[in-house]
Amino acid sequence: MSEVGSCPKPEGHKAHMCQLKAEGRIEEIDKHSANPKFACNRCGAKADDEGYLCQPRQL
Repeated sequence: MSEVGSCPKPEGHKAHMCQLKAEGRIEEIDKHSANPKFACNRCGAKADDEGYLCQPRQL
C-alpha cells in the first residue's frame, strides 16, 4: 500500500499511515493515531486526521 503511484492523493502520500508503516516510523504513526476519527478504505489504517490516509472515511 505504500506505492505513491496507486495513491489517489500522491502529493501527500509521504505522510500517509501506510507509507509511515512501510518506513517503520512507528512513533509518527502513534502520534497521528492517538484519537482516530478516520479509517482508510485501502489499508484499514486509522488516523486522527483524514490527511494521513489515502482513502479516508469517517469512523
